[in-house]
Amino acid sequence: MKIVIITGEESGDHLGASLVAALKKNYNQKLDIYGIGGKDLEKQGLKKFYDISEINVMGIIEVIPKIFHIRRIIKNSVNKILDLNPDIVLTIDSPDFTLRIARKLKSKNNRLKIIHFVAPSVWVWRAGRVKTVKKSVDHLLTILPFEKEIFDKSNVNTTFVGHPVTEISLEEYSKSSLSDLSRDTTKPILLVMPGSRKKEVENLLPPYLEAIRQSGRNDQFDIVIPTTENMYEIINNIVSSQFRDIKITIIKDEKKKYQSFYLADYAITTSGTAALELSYFGVVYVTCYKFNFLTYLLLKPLIKIRFVNLINIILNKMLLPELLQSECNPENINYHMDKMINDDPYRENILKETRRAIRGLNVGESPSELAAQEVIKLHQL
Repeated sequence: MKIVIITGEESGDHLGASLVAALKKNYNQKLDIYGIGGKDLEKQGLKKFYDISEINVMGIIEVIPKIFHIRRIIKNSVNKILDLNPDIVLTIDSPDFTLRIARKLKSKNNRLKIIHFVAPSVWVWRAGRVKTVKKSVDHLLTILPFEKEIFDKSNVNTTFVGHPVTEISLEEYSKSSLSDLSRDTTKPILLVMPGSRKKEVENLLPPYLEAIRQSGRNDQFDIVIPTTENMYEIINNIVSSQFRDIKITIIKDEKKKYQSFYLADYAITTSGTAALELSYFGVVYVTCYKFNFLTYLLLKPLIKIRFVNLINIILNKMLLPELLQSECNPENINYHMDKMINDDPYRENILKETRRAIRGLNVGESPSELAAQEVIKLHQL
């Protein structure tokens, strides 16, 4: 089977790699994999058109400086895919990028079989993207249960495969100890998760660490920042130039990241996949996010939901604190962290309700396995 995989960020790269691993397990013929991804997909044998580092941009204003470069990547990728004439095109997340490629492919060769994995958040904003999905892809794989109903109403072939976070084995990390992370970690852990994009890290890591500096929590906790190789230097530069007075352990190994999640009780985190993973591991946290100011002004009137944290969205209530834009400051972070650490009933209620939300993301089978099965089914049609 000849497959093209297109994604635009690290979370999609990880999803794609897990799906390819499941395909190798369930499909006993040769797989040729091409496309756009990162290190995880490359390890699974992806022959790259481009690396995700050339595309990974969040927001409206932030995209403008790279818009012509991204357009060129889209055009070149479409031409490469048409020349390859693959059995399956798998687009993953990053809908403003991946669905543009899917739409152009369908307009030029309607016989190409295209699957999109992770639905665009039409329940947040831009509901018209349902029509884009219908025109652009043959099958949609969703990771949130309520999304299937939305797309079913528009007669989009849709399968809810469960959320990939449920594939993580808690048992695998149950024997983790502080010494596994670093010789320097001896106290309870406070995790700091500034995001997976350069602008996120630059905007959010300083107020997170300033909150710790002002509260003196570095005396009570060991501060651990799990990150990726791509973000390591940026984080290290901020820490070494602005926060040398705080002892901080930066880890970039994925196994150690999940060990730190298992060991930690508290975190300050940027909204996104990492926040959901923390919830899965039973960590309570403050969620923050800062858009570019102009991006925020453009987006605010268009957003249809009250929350940004997925647990809050699923439960339709403000369970975990969210601090957006100017509200994301050391004083507010410390107010909510104090409450989580010192108010036992408040913390226990967060954990109980979080477990309820996570149960709704689990279909009882591996999302990657189910997604791989759908790829194989479409190939055989």
